[in-house]
Amino acid sequence: MNKKILFAAGSMLALLSTAATAAEFSLSKVYPSWFSYSYAELEYVDMDEGFSGLSAGISFDVKPNWNVIGEYLSTSSSKNGFDLDYRVIAVGGGYHYQLKNLEKSDLMFHAALLQGKSEWVVGNHKADDKDSGLRLGARLRFEPQRNLEVNADLSYNSLFDNDLTFTPAVLYSVNSQLAVKAAFEFGDRDMLSIGVRYYIR
Repeated sequence: MNKKILFAAGSMLALLSTAATAAEFSLSKVYPSWFSYSYAELEYVDMDEGFSGLSAGISFDVKPNWNVIGEYLSTSSSKNGFDLDYRVIAVGGGYHYQLKNLEKSDLMFHAALLQGKSEWVVGNHKADDKDSGLRLGARLRFEPQRNLEVNADLSYNSLFDNDLTFTPAVLYSVNSQLAVKAAFEFGDRDMLSIGVRYYIR
């Protein structure tokens, strides 16, 4: 776990230092975002410890450079006579803008309130654990060529055990509204996700 945290921390330093250098950010002059932030997503996820399930998310631009976010994750695992379920709801928002000196790229800062529940069943016995938390992060989005997006996200969340995650992702646009997506989250629970994104024009 320590190696993962160190890897994520080092990645975040590289990500933010590069972005900050390119951004030349000024509150008096913020550039419109290159990417759309109005979309819906559906993904299949495969996590450590045998958990798998679905993740659904939605994002809407509410005004220039601001968006709201909603996410739902539902996974389960069965092993050694235990039936386990893990669910998380996230509601939050983001602030995003185009980097001045890095063509076709955005930097986004995001925050969300989290509500999580772990539930396990053994025979006729059932128990659960609930927690609330906060997620804070930054994401760099870049379009290296037409129809292709690569991005990297570094986030901290306080749900259950505190976790620092680093998530690289790739999206390929099939047309102007539909993209296929693959991502891998490095953290206390590594997670592979594959799915689709539908842009709401």
